Amino acid sequence: MGIYFEMFITFFKIGCLAFGGGYAVIAILQKEVVEIKQWVTNDELTDIMAISQTLPGIIFVNSATMIGYRKKGLLGACVATVTSCMPTFLLILILTFVIWGFTDNPIVHKAFTGILLGVTALIINSVKKTWQTAVKHYTDVILALLSAGLMLFTNINVVLVLLFLAALGFAKNLYFLTVGGKQNESH
Repeated sequence: MGIYFEMFITFFKIGCLAFGGGYAVIAILQKEVVEIKQWVTNDELTDIMAISQTLPGIIFVNSATMIGYRKKGLLGACVATVTSCMPTFLLILILTFVIWGFTDNPIVHKAFTGILLGVTALIINSVKKTWQTAVKHYTDVILALLSAGLMLFTNINVVLVLLFLAALGFAKNLYFLTVGGKQNESH
């Protein structure tokens, strides 16, 4: 029961700090579940985040579900999923009753602007950490720039871009495995 309570506390805490959505929460997830709890490795978290982005739903909840399943199976996935949703549900419930009438207030508006700036910093930090984990070869830089270009400058669906990049990444790795293996045999 201890691990489930630990998962409950961890994902509830992360959910309370997950302003800005999935991309902003990557750094917090990395710190909590990789560095502190060691429930998954950095490479596994990178894979989990990539899969979570391609699935429907909230990236953080998808990631929490996969981490919970990885750690404690179906019950772990259920605990992580419900717990990761709780803070948002409670906050929205409170905001609906308390703050809804104050959204035009300049002080409230400035507070939300400050939160957005903080979220921007979290996203930049997440990009840096993901880059360090994912980019291992110059071809990875090319694929990253290609995907960024497709998402920024076209109207192609993100899922299609990710599937296209997954196919290119698979082909690239297959090529290097076959060509690299043949080059090693000749030496």
